[in-house]
Order: sequence, then C-alpha cells, then structure tokens
Amino acid sequence: MYRVYGALTALAWAAVLPYQMVMAILKRTPPPSLRERLGYLQDGAAPGGFWMHAVSVGEVRLALRILPELRRRFPGAAVHLTTGTATGRALAASGAGAPPPASIGTLPFDLPFAMGRLLDRLRPRAVLVMETEIWPNLLRVCAERGVPVLLVNGRISPRSYPRYRALRPFLQESLHGFTTLGMQSREDAERIVGLGAAVHRVRVTGNLKFDLEPPRVDPDAVRRRLGVEARTPLFVAGSTAAGEERAVLQAFRALRGVDVRARLVLAPRHPEDFPAAGTRARDAGHVVATWSRVAAIAGPPAPSWDVLVVDALGILPELYAAADLVFVGGSLVPRGGQNVLEPASLGKPVLFGPHMENFRAPSEALVAAGAGFVAHDGEELGRLLTRLLGDRAGYRVASAMAARVVEANRGALPKTMAMIEEALAPARSQGQGALRA
Repeated sequence: MYRVYGALTALAWAAVLPYQMVMAILKRTPPPSLRERLGYLQDGAAPGGFWMHAVSVGEVRLALRILPELRRRFPGAAVHLTTGTATGRALAASGAGAPPPASIGTLPFDLPFAMGRLLDRLRPRAVLVMETEIWPNLLRVCAERGVPVLLVNGRISPRSYPRYRALRPFLQESLHGFTTLGMQSREDAERIVGLGAAVHRVRVTGNLKFDLEPPRVDPDAVRRRLGVEARTPLFVAGSTAAGEERAVLQAFRALRGVDVRARLVLAPRHPEDFPAAGTRARDAGHVVATWSRVAAIAGPPAPSWDVLVVDALGILPELYAAADLVFVGGSLVPRGGQNVLEPASLGKPVLFGPHMENFRAPSEALVAAGAGFVAHDGEELGRLLTRLLGDRAGYRVASAMAARVVEANRGALPKTMAMIEEALAPARSQGQGALRA
C-alpha cells in the first residue's frame, strides 16, 4: 500500500510542480523551492528542537500561539516550521508581532527519502502537526527514528468523515504513527477513533482558536489611517471566497440605503482574488481603493473610497477591531467557513453564511448566545446588517455575548502543552483513560 501511495504521490507532484512554476512566473511570485520539497534546508536550523507543520494561514496562527509556550517550557529548543502556502509562510516569517520560528521551510514531498532527509538534519524532539494533516510517509519515517508525532488541534468535520472512512484500511495504519492525537471536541475524537486511531492515544484538548489573543491595536487609530470618521458605519467582509463578492456588495447597497456614509472593507481570502474583487466593486458603481495604496500614504488625508479592497496579508484582525459590522466569508459558498472567533474575541457580532462545517461548534455557540447571525444570501445579509446597525441596544448585547463565548471556551492551550510534555516524558505518563479530556 505504501508503494502505491508513494508512486501516486510522485506522479502527482510531477504534474503539479510545472504548473506551480508557470503560475509563479505569470504572477511574478517566488517559485516553489524544489530543494525544500526534497528535504533540504534553505537556512540553518539547530538540531534537537521541534518541527511544527502548519499548512496555511489559519494553522500558522495556531502554531505561532504555541511557539512562546514551547520556548518557555523547553528553553533553547529551536523550532523549524514548515507550511504549504506562500501566505502561510509570509505570516510565519512575520511572527505576528512576536519572534518568528528559528527557521521556516516548505513541507517536503511525502516520500521516505525527502522526509527522512529533513528529519536527519533537524533530529527533532517531536513533530507537531497542526489540525488534520495526515502524511503517511512522514509518520512512518518518524516511527523508524523514534521521533514522537503529535496531532495538535485535530478535527474531522462531519462533511469529510465519510470520505476518510472510505480510506480507513490505509488511514488506520498511518494513524498508528501518531504518538498522541489532540482533538478539538469529543465528536472529533470519536471520529478519529472510528478511522482507526488507538483509543488510548486520543485526547480532547479543546479548540486552540479560542485561545488566540486578539490584536492589541487602537481601533480609532486604524480608522484614522483608513480615513473613516468615528461615526461612519464600517462593514468588514473578511476572508471572502470567489463568488461571494456579489452578495456582499448587494448587502452593502442595502446598508447604504440606511446610512449613505457606510464604507465596506472587502478582504478576499486568497491573493489571486484581489483584482476580481476590485473589478466587481467598480462595476457596482463604487469608488474603490486598495489597502496597499492607503497604507503607503504617510498621513491624512486618506484617499476617498466607498470600498477598500485588502490586497495584503495579516492585517484582517486589526480591521475587525475597527469594524462596526463583520461578515466572515467562505460560508455563503460551500467552502466550510473561516475563523469566526477572530472578530468575536474583539466583541463583534459576527455574520456568516450557512456553510460553516469547518467551524461548526464556534458558529453554533455564537448563534446560541445571540452573537452570531446566519445569512443565506445577499438580501438576507443586508437585512441583518441594517437591523444590527439600527438596534444599538441589541448590538451592545450581541457584542458582549460574542466576547463572553470566546472567554468561556478558552483553555485549550494549557491542555495542549500538557499533552506535549506528557508525550516527551512517557515514564511519567502511564494513564490509559479513553478519550481523556
């Protein structure tokens, strides 16, 4: 089975790499590093530390949240972080306001020689895999070298579970390569056991996204930078997916029907969608500016705009802080949704679409508390926006409940760190409790 998987992996990358090279040339972005894909390090990394893997922006944020705790509890242990996207790598390099990892690279091909080469260079105490990334050959070569592998903040959505079940015979063998699997909820834990994970290796550690720190920014300063007055309604549509701009612009039109001063900040999830978002806003008759243009101006006055397209990465949390109204995208189209906890932690009522499979528990908690609102299309989104804008007392209650939901569910970080320490000190951890919380 591993030989078949390895052959398919090699064939897939043989097809994908040339495409990535061509697209990098067309978009004038750095091409993918073949050396890193083969397991070579581009920059130095001290051996004996940790290898963390976080596939994209959301997972990188979680990795950066854990990073200071790793440094505190394991002094001197360097951290090498691998990621699978350019956006994730850029965020990792920034450190999100804190010292970044000691070294950053691309995840190697999941082939024994590539994974083994990087493992032999890093000689890590442990490999920490963020959320549900199952790489069979990585797990196998780690087992051969006696390197613990921990799944951190793992989840298996109801939508993806049937597809995983179809691969259970192969997944079961791979899952046995994890030393410990820390899952977000009991339901996630039961699903991973159903796929073949050993019960005594599974822990319920909670959702680390509740433990992400809100940005320390001055909302008024952000508004001044944008050229938005204090009383001007600011609507931020964050992490939107292709196909959602039309509904967002329809809702914005309804909002402007109530208050013509209203402004829209439109932040597509993927950089390749930046130009199309601006084009659609202009076609709708709006004056459009981009974040990069506004940010380049040293001081006021900022250029006049109706719609601001965010064409940069890593600034969405501070824009949420300055917002009056927030919509979180990837949810009006079947993409599974994006992180609703970022704006909620800032005390913002959160609007989103019906497709929240990847953030089901947080979105349901917000709706139950009266701090989350589901819109099925642009017309309904517009009605919800205008209702929130007009009901100031209701808005204040929803804001307070949003922050309360986040605060009430914190606690995954200490559980996760305890899991890591336990895995690295097996002599002290002989408990066998099934699906322990």
